Amino acid sequence: MATPTAMKLAPSQQGRTPAAATPPVSTPFSSQHQHTAFSPLGPRSSPQNVKKSPANSATLMGLTASSSGIPGGSGGPGSNAAMNYDSPAAAAMGNLGMDLSGLDNVSVVGGLAHLGSVLGRNDDDERARRLQTVLHLLQEASKGRVSEAGLERLAKSMGLECLWEEAMGGSGNDARTLVVAGSALALEIAVANNIVESVSVTFPESRSIVLRHVERADKILLQNLQLQPGESPLTKKLDRFAANLETLAVLDKLSVEPGLNLYEAVAGIYETLDRLFQWDLQQVRNDPTQIQSGRSSEDALVTTVQCTRHGRPTMHEGGHLGLGIDYWKQMHHVRPVRADGDDTSASSTEDTTWRILIGCAPTSNAMMYPPVRVSDKWLSDAVEKQDSLLLGGNSNPAQPDLDWLEPENTILQSTQPDGTNKNDGDDAPTTLNGAKLPDVRFNAVFDPPMVLPLTLWHQINELVGLVPEAEAQAPATFDALLFPVAPGTHHDPSEPRTIRLDKEVSFSHKGGKAAAKKHQHNMFIYKPVYGRLLSELPFSHPSQLVRMLPTLRQYAFLATVLRNAFVDDGNKASPSSTTPTPGKTCALPINGRAKTTVLSTADDEFERYAAGGNNKPSATSTLSMDVVLTAHPVPRLHVVFPFRAATADIVLEIGPNGQVHVVSQNIFDEDDSTAEGVEGERKGKSRRLYPQDLGRILEVCEDLGVWCEWIRSRCT
Repeated sequence: MATPTAMKLAPSQQGRTPAAATPPVSTPFSSQHQHTAFSPLGPRSSPQNVKKSPANSATLMGLTASSSGIPGGSGGPGSNAAMNYDSPAAAAMGNLGMDLSGLDNVSVVGGLAHLGSVLGRNDDDERARRLQTVLHLLQEASKGRVSEAGLERLAKSMGLECLWEEAMGGSGNDARTLVVAGSALALEIAVANNIVESVSVTFPESRSIVLRHVERADKILLQNLQLQPGESPLTKKLDRFAANLETLAVLDKLSVEPGLNLYEAVAGIYETLDRLFQWDLQQVRNDPTQIQSGRSSEDALVTTVQCTRHGRPTMHEGGHLGLGIDYWKQMHHVRPVRADGDDTSASSTEDTTWRILIGCAPTSNAMMYPPVRVSDKWLSDAVEKQDSLLLGGNSNPAQPDLDWLEPENTILQSTQPDGTNKNDGDDAPTTLNGAKLPDVRFNAVFDPPMVLPLTLWHQINELVGLVPEAEAQAPATFDALLFPVAPGTHHDPSEPRTIRLDKEVSFSHKGGKAAAKKHQHNMFIYKPVYGRLLSELPFSHPSQLVRMLPTLRQYAFLATVLRNAFVDDGNKASPSSTTPTPGKTCALPINGRAKTTVLSTADDEFERYAAGGNNKPSATSTLSMDVVLTAHPVPRLHVVFPFRAATADIVLEIGPNGQVHVVSQNIFDEDDSTAEGVEGERKGKSRRLYPQDLGRILEVCEDLGVWCEWIRSRCT
């Protein structure tokens, strides 16, 4: 293997007067060898291997001074003085053969294309002006990337104080610590050669209910800044770290010392919801049906509480800093299948969890709303009301009558000697002695946002005591929010709509043999209803969020089922949208009755059914499935598909907490439609399926295509 020839460095420019002044800037990443390729994938991509050295404007384009056309090249009188560059991108541009594909959203190539001709001009002022323009473009390209300058710029943009401290007895000369401070926040970021080594956050003015969670916060912030496998210092972005730092900065900015520590206010809600979660968990442990259903493991019980009761509160989890309420999880009925030696937890699938992120926001003069209260006593120690226990308890154990409390208001003392605050507006609520209530409210962000019918969206707003402002334009329909109309396509919201998608559905036959069938899915919306996107809400009491969870799960499940059926697997294409085809029928009567099969429990049978779906599929004919969607007042799905020699016709109703009720069907005999069987027949591995089991199977698989194939292969 040939040894690379060492390149000769440009001669020193000391003692010479440059033809044009060039701006001196710092050099986070500069190259020791001016003409060596600097590639993110090469062995020299690590900043530890890059030494600081001068670079001139000629080598910026990979040219020697003599070949660039600059007067005084090769160390002549007209050579430019040595200078550094302010970003990794600028340093990398000083090397030939650099691969710019690693820098996304960088639009400086066009400007650099003219640099060679610009540097060859005799007009020194024009050359300097153009060169500074190019450097500015390079600096803009490097914004938002992890570096010393980027971290400091980000913190200052959020109103936080920054101070660099040199390493005391550190291991390297380049090791420094960025100290970021607010009124109730302190953050230390150890950086060496623009590589983040550690992150430590603390809250000096906060109580233990805040401090006990800082270890998890440190871990998330470090993951946001550290290089992950496949990442380069040139491409590592600050996006995730910026979002989490903003969460901390907003609470710090709105806090008022003494008297209002918003970190404690948010942590107080967590303490209350965590007590409720632990109480729910104990109730589920004592439920004998959980043991009979085989869901007695701790992970299964936690998931049951999360998706059927009052949610699971989290503090600094799922990549988010702050408080969240996880209330729904995709495929939560199916136990995760892990390979041997795989320690990955079920919670690692962050994208399948629906949550509410809780923070604070300022209250504007235009919106009077109850202010925040700093307390961890939002719920009594007994959790459930004692009088409801005396009356026999609640008929629905998943929604007991909770004993909510009303903490006292948090009062801010006036900072003025006469008991008044000159900075407060005339509408600021004050007490007799000049003290005032905080101009801050609790705020809930729905992640992901929830699509709701307009009437239900208004009811959710009324639940938190908010009167929405009048709409500037007509709202979109519920189906258009779930499945946006393609740009340029004419669509009248008041007219019926048809959505079609061809896809391949993988499934397994009763014997476990894997197969696949091409499906043509057609959805008809004959009565469109208007809808709204629920993305953010103020609230004054955590009970308001808890009360809306069953409804949120109802429409989260509906959205999941529809998207699984009418969006392709990779989410790379949107379903086609047209008006109904004349003469198209989607509800054909069935002639004759199908016989039920003796099966084990529905959950166990479906898990065995789904377990064989990853094998190589076999080609089959196309199956047409028609669905009529009714979004309000109760979400319903009228599903029609070929079944034996006729057609299956099933009407499903999606209830609170995502429970599916079979309204009508023609799969089973009429006697089976109303019979629930004796207690012994409903248990064990040898029992018949009943109509409501069809709804249970859809709850498990959450996919109409798989659900149809399950019925076709099991109900013979």
